[in-house]
Amino acid sequence: MSTQSQYLITAVIDGAPTGAWDTRSGGESTADITKRRPGGTTKEKTYASRPTTGAVTIGRGYERERDIELGRRLRTRNGRARVVITEQPLDDDGLPWGKPTIFIGRLSSINTGDVDSNSDEPRDCELVAEIEEVA
Repeated sequence: MSTQSQYLITAVIDGAPTGAWDTRSGGESTADITKRRPGGTTKEKTYASRPTTGAVTIGRGYERERDIELGRRLRTRNGRARVVITEQPLDDDGLPWGKPTIFIGRLSSINTGDVDSNSDEPRDCELVAEIEEVA
């Protein structure tokens, strides 16, 4: 059995590594199955459908030394940048275990967190990629 913490998430955007990320959500695989009831029957028939993969969101704590320039650069590439997100399972000792899941797509959103002069809460950084392929 593994826990949610036993995964290393990394992203490469336009060929440039962006380091490790804390969270990954989305990436579900779904298919819109068509059903019909042939004339005079009560039993439904299903038809094969093509799968689609939902958008993947990755996030981490915002570090100004690392993320100010990254956010600035990615804003100009939003909608165009190629994104490769790798999710590597880790064993109980934190070592790579098994094959990683690789999500390949295009950057659709960058959010470098909120600003509030009255808050001491840490900022978060979040990227969203629309996925074309899962390897």
